[in-house]
Amino acid sequence: MYYLKIFAKSFLSLFAIMRVTGMSTKNPYSVILFLILLYIFTKLHSDHVEGHIVSGDMTLSTIASVLFSIFTLFARYPTILGSLTSRLFCAIILLLTAVGLLLSYYYLSIWFLQAASSLKLTGSGYSYAWIPYLTAFICLLCWLPYFLYEYPGVMTPDSINQYAQVIGVYELSNHHAIIHTALIGMFYNLGLSFTGDAHMGIALYTAAQMLFMAYVAGYVVRTLQKAAVITPVLILTICFYALLPYHGAYAVTLWKDIPFAGCMTLFAAALMRFLLRGSFAASPDAIPRLKISEYFTLLIPYLLSGILLCLLRTNGWYALALSIPLILITYRKWLKVMLPVHLVLLTLVLFVKYPVMNVYEIPQADYVESLSIPVQQIARVIANGESLSENELLFVSQLMDVEQIASVYQPDVADNIKNLIRQKGSDYLVSHKSEFFKMWLSIGLEHPKAYLDAYIAQTSGYWYPDVTYAVGLADGIYPNEFGLSWQPIINGAVLIKIKEILFKLPDLIPLYGMLWSMGFLFWMILLFAALGLRLGRPANALICLPFILLIATLCIATPVATEFRYAYAAFYALPLLVLSPFVHESD
Repeated sequence: MYYLKIFAKSFLSLFAIMRVTGMSTKNPYSVILFLILLYIFTKLHSDHVEGHIVSGDMTLSTIASVLFSIFTLFARYPTILGSLTSRLFCAIILLLTAVGLLLSYYYLSIWFLQAASSLKLTGSGYSYAWIPYLTAFICLLCWLPYFLYEYPGVMTPDSINQYAQVIGVYELSNHHAIIHTALIGMFYNLGLSFTGDAHMGIALYTAAQMLFMAYVAGYVVRTLQKAAVITPVLILTICFYALLPYHGAYAVTLWKDIPFAGCMTLFAAALMRFLLRGSFAASPDAIPRLKISEYFTLLIPYLLSGILLCLLRTNGWYALALSIPLILITYRKWLKVMLPVHLVLLTLVLFVKYPVMNVYEIPQADYVESLSIPVQQIARVIANGESLSENELLFVSQLMDVEQIASVYQPDVADNIKNLIRQKGSDYLVSHKSEFFKMWLSIGLEHPKAYLDAYIAQTSGYWYPDVTYAVGLADGIYPNEFGLSWQPIINGAVLIKIKEILFKLPDLIPLYGMLWSMGFLFWMILLFAALGLRLGRPANALICLPFILLIATLCIATPVATEFRYAYAAFYALPLLVLSPFVHESD
C-alpha cells in the first residue's frame, strides 16, 4: 500500500507537469522525470521529513498549494486542454491535473518550509559603519554608464506629460502623482536657473533619483548589518543592487514607480529595524527606549517613506492603509510610539490627498482609470463577436462606440477601451456606477470564459511565473513637441550591443531568469511570509504583507499587463523579503 501511494502521487504529479508544459506522452524525458518524482516522493515520505512536520506545516502548505494550483490552472488551461472539445474529457483532464498540481505544490511547500527553517543566515557579519556608504558608492559607480548613455534620463510619454505640467503647458493633474511632478519640477527649475539648459535640469533630477536609490540600497545593507546577517549574504546584496541591469536602467528613468520602489523598500527596512530593536518583546518593559540617533535613522525614514509611498501611487496608499492595523496589533506593546507615528502618517497623507488637492483644484485620475479590468472584460465579449441582450448592448453603447471595440481592443492594454469611454461616456459612467456593475456582472454570468480569458490576459504576469515580457528596454527621450532630445554622453554600437545582451541573458540563463519574473517573486513572497509564520514570527511575516497587498491591487486594477515597473518595489526590496523570516529581535 505504501509503494502504491508513492507510485500514484508520482504518476499524478507527472501527469500534471506534462499537461502544464505540453510535453508529449511519448517524450523519453517523461520516464526520467517519473523516476525522479518516485525518488523525491520516497524521500518526502521518509521518517526524516514526516517526523519534522510541525502543526502549522500542513495548513500553510495546503494554502500555498491551493493558490499555486489555481494560478497554474488559470494561466495554462489552454495548454492543459490542448485540442480537446468534449466537456467530459476536459473536466476529467482538469481534475487530474489539479490533483497532480496540488500534490506537487503541497510537498514542495512542505520541503521548502522544513529546509528553509534549518538555514542560519544570521550570527556574525561585518558591522563596519562604512559598508553602507561603500554600497551606495558602488551602486552609483555601476549605474553611471546608464546615466551617461541615457543622458539626461529616460523619458517615455508619461514622463513627457509630467514635464509638460512642470513647464506649464499642461494643467496639473494627479493622474501621474503630483508629488512626483513637483519633485521633477524642483530639480528641473534648480538646474535651469543655474545653466539655462532644460536638459541639465532634467539631468539634475535623474542624478538626485540615483542618489536616493543608492541611499536606500545602503540603508538596506545597514539594516542587514544590524540583523547580524552573515557576510556572504551582505556581499550578494551589494552585488544585487549594483550589478542587476534593471536597477541601473530604472535608476535613470523618470517614472514615479522608481522613487515609489525606493520608498517602499525604505519603509520595509525601517519596519525590520523596529523588529530588531525588540519592539515585539513579550513585555513593554523589555523594549529599549529610542536613542536620539534613532529619531533620524529610524522614525524619520519610516514616516517620510510611508507618506511618500502613499502619495506616489494610489495602490501604495491601499497597501499601507490595509497593513497599518496589523502593524499596530503586532506592535501593540509599543503603542506609545507606534500609534502616534501612524496617526501622523495617516493625517499628513489624508491632508495632502484631500484638502490640499481640493484647494489647488488638482484633478485626480478619472473614474474609468480604476475600471481597467471590468471594461476590458466587457470589450473582450464584444471583440469575440459574442452576443449581448438588447439592454446590455444599449447600456454599453451609452459608454462607448460599440462598432470600434473589435478593431481597437488589445488583450494586454486597457488604454484603447478606456479612451473610447472617455470620448463618449465618462459622465454617463460616473452617474451610473451601480448600473455599470450590475451590467458587468450580468454579462459575465452569460460569458464566463471571455471574462476569464480577458482577466488572464490582463494580469497573469503578476501571479504566474512563466510569462514573457520586456524589461528596461526604454531608451532616451521619446519624440515630443517641447524640444527635448536624447543626448547620450557615451554611445556606440558596442555599448548598444552590451545593453542588448545584458537584457537578453534572463531569457537564456536558467534560475537567473527568475530574478526577472514578477509571478515567481509573488510566489516566493507568499512562501517567505509563510516561513515567518511557521517559525512563530508574525512580525517577520508582516514585512512581506505590504508587498503582497501591492501585487494584489495590481491583480484588481492594473491598466497594463506584465508591466514590470508596477511591481518593481518588490524587486528592490528583495533582499529584505528573502531574509525577513530569518532575522531575530534583539535580546
